Amino acid sequence: MMPSKKRPLPEGNDKECKKNAKKSSIINQYTGWKVPSNNYTIPTISIIGDNGGGESTTIVTPESFYSEYIRQRKPVVLRTENNNNNLSSSTSLLLLSDLSNLTKWKDINYLKSQVDSKHTVMVEQRSSSSSSSTFGNGYEIPMTFSQFATRITSGKDDRHYLTTQDVHSNADNGRPDLMSPLMKYLQHDFPLQPCIMGNLIPQNINLWMGNSSSSSVGTSSGLHHDYHDNLYIVLKGKKRFRLYSPGDTEMMYTRGHLTKVHPNGRINYEGEETTAYGADLKSDMAARAAKRKEDAERMLEEAERAVEEGVEGAERMLEEAEVELEEAMDDIIDAEMDDDDDDGNDNEKECVFETFGDERKRVVDKTVVDPNNFSKIKPHMLDDAALLKESYPNFLNATAAYCTVQEGDILYLPASWFHEVTSYGGQDGHLAMNYWFHPPDGESFEHPYSSDFWPNDYKDRFGK
Repeated sequence: MMPSKKRPLPEGNDKECKKNAKKSSIINQYTGWKVPSNNYTIPTISIIGDNGGGESTTIVTPESFYSEYIRQRKPVVLRTENNNNNLSSSTSLLLLSDLSNLTKWKDINYLKSQVDSKHTVMVEQRSSSSSSSTFGNGYEIPMTFSQFATRITSGKDDRHYLTTQDVHSNADNGRPDLMSPLMKYLQHDFPLQPCIMGNLIPQNINLWMGNSSSSSVGTSSGLHHDYHDNLYIVLKGKKRFRLYSPGDTEMMYTRGHLTKVHPNGRINYEGEETTAYGADLKSDMAARAAKRKEDAERMLEEAERAVEEGVEGAERMLEEAEVELEEAMDDIIDAEMDDDDDDGNDNEKECVFETFGDERKRVVDKTVVDPNNFSKIKPHMLDDAALLKESYPNFLNATAAYCTVQEGDILYLPASWFHEVTSYGGQDGHLAMNYWFHPPDGESFEHPYSSDFWPNDYKDRFGK
């Protein structure tokens, strides 16, 4: 019972408890790997380095990596035995040969030389250099990439951080591009689908760049989760990750209203419901309807051919094919009508356009202020039991894991694992590149998704 004196209630007391009572009704179906004990250390795979004969081998294959980590929804760090925090002598990226060109990025001048000097990026800005001031609020300012890189390499600017950039829609199909215009300047240095990730379909590719005023304190990202599987490659500096599994979602005090956690960990918020593999429900419905229509038309063609050839039972096949096509067309109409129901939601009014080169392109996946997937708990509170007990008591029941990702290391982090990242940089900052992949919910390396939605989408867009 709160005292009767009129004073501001700490965020998380009675008011927060009422919100959490509502959140407790969410459906948490997560079945993946969970942190076994508090302060657990995430395992590191030692990749075997040079064997003395000039050849390097690895204990990891795409198949074993899928079976032991991706399918189990288990985070892991890839590290070479001779890493020694030195990317230039590390073989972790070289062993993953399709990522070897990323070693060039350690030279910031090389990055600047690859990007148009006038290219503008949106840079996240925190309010001050204080440890209590964090990134992750969505407050951004524009500057050229060249200006930003110069600030970071000066070693004096720790208030600005290059994170995900706005992505444009493809002019041909309206789908979001796979990467921002910034990453397109650099795409000759990396593959769209790294070999280690097998048959997972990429969703986005990003560059992360910043500085920390203190090599001992670092800068915090804020506690949050992503919606996609993450392959995170540290190229400069080091990153300390604090992690919580999707099984602890209800204890994370997210800004958004939780509705469901899928078995593979994919988190849904009110108004943002998706399939387990992350497809919008209406888009998935439309894709399934289109696929059923395509199959029914093929079935009808085969039946008509069989009738012409006098095949026994062909008439019955033709009747069944006609019924299937009719039902498929009904599905198409249902999907279109369901989409029409949203015509008055003002989405078109929210469209943003940018000029890139000589083209005017629509911006999609634009950064928002105070996103749903961030926790309300400030980083300085995460280790303060007294403050947590007063304001966010349920968080004390969550089970934390930790790992440090050094230069040349690669972290695999499954979708919707909550994480707070503390970045530490040298004189010229910290730098990382990451891939996000649509979260798998399938049973095999060959077919990591329960639906062909993303494989078909990727094939249609890139012909692969």
